[in-house]
Formats: sequence, structure tokens, C-alpha cells
Amino acid sequence: MLLPMLLACGDDLPTAPSGSSTTTTEGTTAATTSGLATATTGTSTDADETSTPGELPPAPTLLSPLDGATEVPLETELCWTPVEDPDGDALRYRVRVDGIELVPGLPGEPEGFAGPCTGPLSFAYERSYAWEVEAFEADDPTRSSPPSESWGFTTVDDGIASTVFEDELDDDLGWELSGDATRGQWVRTDPVPTSDGGSLSQPSGCATPGGCLITGQNPVGQVDDEDVAGGSTVITSPPFDLGGAATATVQLQRFFYKSDPDPGPALEVELLVPTGRPGQYSAYSLERLEAASTDAPANLWTPVELTACGLPMVDGSRLRLTATDQGAGILEAAIDSVVVRAHDLATVCGSGEGGICDPDAGAAACPAELLCCPQGSIHRGIYRCSTPVASIDPSMPPPAPESPGNGPLGCDAPDLVIDESWIEPVLTDIFVSESTCEYGEGCVGGLGWRTIMRFALTTRNIGSRDLVLGVAANEPYVFHYSDCHSHYHFDEFARYELRDAGGVVATGHKQGFCLLDSYSWAWNNAPGTYDCSNQGISRGHADIYESDLPCQWVDVTDVPPGDYTLRATLNRPRPESALPLLVERDYDNDVVEVPVTLP
Repeated sequence: MLLPMLLACGDDLPTAPSGSSTTTTEGTTAATTSGLATATTGTSTDADETSTPGELPPAPTLLSPLDGATEVPLETELCWTPVEDPDGDALRYRVRVDGIELVPGLPGEPEGFAGPCTGPLSFAYERSYAWEVEAFEADDPTRSSPPSESWGFTTVDDGIASTVFEDELDDDLGWELSGDATRGQWVRTDPVPTSDGGSLSQPSGCATPGGCLITGQNPVGQVDDEDVAGGSTVITSPPFDLGGAATATVQLQRFFYKSDPDPGPALEVELLVPTGRPGQYSAYSLERLEAASTDAPANLWTPVELTACGLPMVDGSRLRLTATDQGAGILEAAIDSVVVRAHDLATVCGSGEGGICDPDAGAAACPAELLCCPQGSIHRGIYRCSTPVASIDPSMPPPAPESPGNGPLGCDAPDLVIDESWIEPVLTDIFVSESTCEYGEGCVGGLGWRTIMRFALTTRNIGSRDLVLGVAANEPYVFHYSDCHSHYHFDEFARYELRDAGGVVATGHKQGFCLLDSYSWAWNNAPGTYDCSNQGISRGHADIYESDLPCQWVDVTDVPPGDYTLRATLNRPRPESALPLLVERDYDNDVVEVPVTLP
């Protein structure tokens, strides 16, 4: 039940610039309760400037997994030999995986790890990782050892398929360009956005940072400059081996825009299979898009999985992407993150358990007893016919964490919901300078004194299984490194809107410091599994963003007094993306609305 809520500034909160600030060493003004304004640290006059720092600690030696190890389990500790500081100082350890430092386990904990191992970390299937460790003085983290040697290991595959070709399209792996189009040839770059009659006709970036294939770069953003025209532009992948496989699937992200409703212009993805004669191939169409796509989500980045069911599986096969437009209208296409998987069994080609399915087909997607369910934790457009699984009944959870679900049947997936009872907005004033982290991250609407509406956000997982992200290196594009905060953020976990009868009057967003098990809402004192170094939210647990965390607010400085609705939304699709980032069993319960009053 939603109850009206009157917001009030506490007596200890600053109410005006003239009487509510403290002066730091360098004279920077900051609100006493906000902790947001960045103060310049002055040089201490009490330090013994004649003291000589001692020796730095030596580099640790790595222990496990062994360098070059393969088939490493997904749940694995990283271990090393502890070292001693020459001066006897207490040491802790920084651990980096693929160059990304594992942040402290829980907010407020000391930096790094006590050693000699991390806790169990969750890695992704069939991935190669590099890792290293360095020691640092607990009392002075700037004094650190050289990094250890860098070791590498590769995790197990999923037992279903193996990757035979993968290209994030950040670097040139040898795709071949051909075709007779007079303009709009495929090029590997970062696109410049264009709009055609109000519809997005070319995206403002790739699906993942670093580069993608697009049909013609137009640096000035002119809609009819370098769109496909006068024929076809063709790009063909390097060869990969499918010999011995039962079938294959192709995963990719695509963007497609076509303004002309007439047949003809199209984007086609084909599997080229060698015929046995040098340089000759048989072409098999995996997907052909030719309908007009002026309305979302067709003209947004969309992850898809294409199947090669019933096709010959031959070594030296290739992918061919063809964009064709002979005449009128605008046609643009983009491709990112291409993965080809060779399957040991042809299960994906069947209609039963494990078969590929189309979620848009509704009840016809799978046999009556099965559901068409997304796979994994991150949406990659992979759907399989799956047996329904029970979630947790939030009003009466099952007796223990190991007990089966007792809620409604659905896809075996996490299900994130907001616990509305934690949302108790409070107004406070903060002073924002150009060096304030939250200014650079777009969490406030301007400089100087700002009035923000803080509130806590608690996210429960009421689904049938854990949400597992693991180490940031599993999904590096999901996170961004904050130079200001010196750690990685999980981008856009939640979005906030303050609304009146006319629409949105103010917005906010939460780029999560990390997703973790703050507490178990289903079972008293049940231990959590996930923390900031190994991220996720367990089934029956909740992640809390306290109201005093950076960006956990809406800036209401320019909003007049009155009655409003605060809307909080989880897991919305990112800009120019067709699907939410995280896989859930139910997306209809990701929104709550709370009435608020601004005095």
C-alpha cells in the first residue's frame, strides 16, 4: 500500500550556503552531512619530513591455478605465497584479473585481501584469464611491491558446445571486404549517430566498447551520407572449423534500419561451407532482414542467436554478412560481438528440452509443458525450451536456502524486485564543485548548492536461482572504471524519476558500486555468497544501496514544492539496446512508485 510521505530536512542538514558549511584546509566549502564536495588535502605540518621510508615489500609468488592450467572450475580461488615486509609492516594484497582489480569484498572493508587466497570467485565458461598479485602496506597502501608474474588459465566449457570463432571486432582479425555498393561499405569503427525522420538510423556507439562493423562511417551524422546505396556491401569472416560438430550456432549483436517498405533492400547473414574446390563455397542463409524497421526495437542493438540446423559441418567454414540497397530509402546496419559455437549434439535443433525457441511466438514457442526461457545472467539473445521451476513465495519463503521453491512456476532465472518499505526519502543540501565525483558522473544538475532527495533502495532476488556476475573481467563492458572513485561501477542498475501529472520533472540513476548479498530476507542469518570482488545476488538475499551512498538520490533543486511520484526502475534496457541487460524471469515487477511531497 502506498502512503503519502512528507519530506523534511533534518536539523543537522545544511539549509543555506551562508551558515551550513565547513572550511577545509584549502578553503573548499562542503556540506557537513553530504560528504560529496571534494576538499584539497593540505600538507601535514606534523609529519617527520626527515624520516626515510623503509624498503618496499617483495613481489608475491603465484600458486594456483597453475600458469597455463585448462579446464579450471568456474568456482575457483586464486592463491599465492604470502611475503614479509622488510620493516615488519602488516601487508595486504591487490589482485587483478585481466587488468581489473578486485575491489574489497564488502563496502567499508580494508582495501585488498588478507591472503593467501581470494574467496571462491565465479568465472565464465570457456574463457582465458590473466591474473597477478601485488603486496602493499596496510597502513600506507601507496607503498606496494612490484606485481607478481602474470599467470593465465582457461575455464571449463559448458559441456554443450565449444567456441570455434570469436571476434569482439575491436581489432582487425582478417575479415574480407567485397561488393559493388557505391557507398556505405562495411567498415570497422565506432559509429556516429544519425536520425531519419525521428527514427534512429545509426547508433551512437557499438554494442560493446572498442569497435564494430557498420555500413559506412559518416562523421558529420548526415542521414543519407554513406548509407548503403547502389548495390551490396559484403564482409566475410576468417575461416573456422566445424568438422565433427552436430550443428552450430552464431551469436551476435546487430542493428538494422530500413526506411523503404518495398522488398529488396536487406541484411543477410550466411554460413559459407567449403565445397571441396579451392576458394568455392556453398552459401546457407541463417537470417535475412528485409522488412522496414523504423520503429523500436527493430532499429536498436539486439543480441540474437542463429542456428545452422541441418547444414553440413565442415572445417574452413566462414560467415558472410551482406547489406544490399539498390535505390531509394535509407539502409544502415551494424554488427558486434560475433561468436560461433560448435555443438556436440543437435539438441538445439529439436523442439523439446534444450531446443532453441522464439520468445515472440508465445505459447507456440515450445511444447505445452515447456517454457521459452532466456539463458545465462547477461542477455545474449539465447532462448531454450525449458522445464518450469518454482520461485520463492515472498510472503512465506521455503524453510531453508536448500529447499525447493514454493512460489509460481516460471523460467529458471533470477527475479529482481524492489522492497518498497526501504524507500523513505529525505531532503538534504550538498555543495558541488567541478571536482566532485558525482558532478562528473551526471548525478547532479549543476554546480554550487544542490538540494537532493536521498533514499535507500533494496533489491530482493525472489527468483529460482542466483544472479551471478562474478568477477568484473567476465563482463568488462558491463562496468566502467571511475577515476574519481578508483573502482569499477556496474552501470545503470537502477533509474529514478520524479514525476507529476505532466510527466518527468527530475531524474536520477544508480551505477552500482557492486551487486552483493547484503542480507538474507528469506532466512535469518543465512550467509551470503556474493560480494564486491565476486558479484551477484543470491536467491533469497537482497542488495541494499544505503541512502548515504553517492548518487543514491534525485536532484530536486529546481523542482517546485508539491505532490509527486517517485518511480524507481531496475534493469531497464540501456540506451539504444532492445533488451534489458540482466536475464530475469519477470520484467513486469521491476518498477515501484511512491508518492512524495516536496515542502
